[in-house]
Amino acid sequence: MSVLLFGSSPSVKRLLELKKGPDTTEEDRFWAEKAVKSLVKKLKKSGGIEELEKAITAQDPNTKCVTIPRSLDGRLQVSQKKGLPHMIYCCLWRWPDLNNHHELQSVENCEFSFNLKKEEVCVNPFHYIRVEPPELPPVMVPRIGTEIPEYPPMMEDYSQTVPANTDFPMEPPFCSSGVAVVD
Repeated sequence: MSVLLFGSSPSVKRLLELKKGPDTTEEDRFWAEKAVKSLVKKLKKSGGIEELEKAITAQDPNTKCVTIPRSLDGRLQVSQKKGLPHMIYCCLWRWPDLNNHHELQSVENCEFSFNLKKEEVCVNPFHYIRVEPPELPPVMVPRIGTEIPEYPPMMEDYSQTVPANTDFPMEPPFCSSGVAVVD
């Protein structure tokens, strides 16, 4: 990463250097740094920074879980954008083209997978594998006939459509186009 914000810790710089994919805009670089800074701040308390660096550099799914507390709605907010934490960090360090969380599945040895809905969430990107999302079946849309009527057909008997407790004229006056004229 060529441009880093002033005052980034060595851990943040090392993790940003391991980031996959291009930074297309300055905003992308800024957001990635904010996401990594947020994670490093949370991992300092648990000592998970070294384990995360080890997992990313070794690209090893047999590393330990790297966990952060799960928020009430399960999402993580980074610089005005909300997303699922495991997806955010899988995008940063494995699959920059990841579309949604349905493309991720946890590995068997992950004890804090996002899907387990525990109080802690594993954000180790090598504790998730990418799966193809299920293909939706085609939707069958009936074809409409070639002629579409301009007006709905006229009803001759309104007695079946008007409730008995209403007063509705049975023969309204019509103008030449077939539309009822109201006084």
